[in-house]
Amino acid sequence: MVSDRYMVLQNQVWAMLKESPYHINITHLDGVAILCAFIGLKRGLKVEICRCSGLLHDLWLYCRFPINGTKELKKQHGYNGSDLAKELLIENGGYSCEELKIICEAIYNHNDKELVHDGYSEALKDADAFWHYLNSSDYDKSYNYYGRDKKLLDEFMI
Repeated sequence: MVSDRYMVLQNQVWAMLKESPYHINITHLDGVAILCAFIGLKRGLKVEICRCSGLLHDLWLYCRFPINGTKELKKQHGYNGSDLAKELLIENGGYSCEELKIICEAIYNHNDKELVHDGYSEALKDADAFWHYLNSSDYDKSYNYYGRDKKLLDEFMI
């Protein structure tokens, strides 16, 4: 179910993170990628597109966020991350213009968890919030995971 083009992209992400002080966060990127693919499968979305958006969604934060970056800039990492994702997807090739648009839009929108966007953006936001919920992360806890954890549990009848 995992294509060659996805494996190439994943290897590139792992190589980038290997050089980053945040290399441990590959578990977050891979976890969100898998959850996003699972959610996408349930919702009738293209699984690989979901998986790509999950893999790339926080990469800018882990590889390009300035050491002296502000809290406000950190909150906007999805906007910058969509540009990095586009760069990598074009560099790797094999992704159509429509696929690029969908993946980059989902990454761009993923910080706005309180808003509702297209299906791919919602799958990514749900996967990201649910990963934090499953891992008892403090990151989204203060926001009650935007209620996405409970919605997802209901959706999957858990």
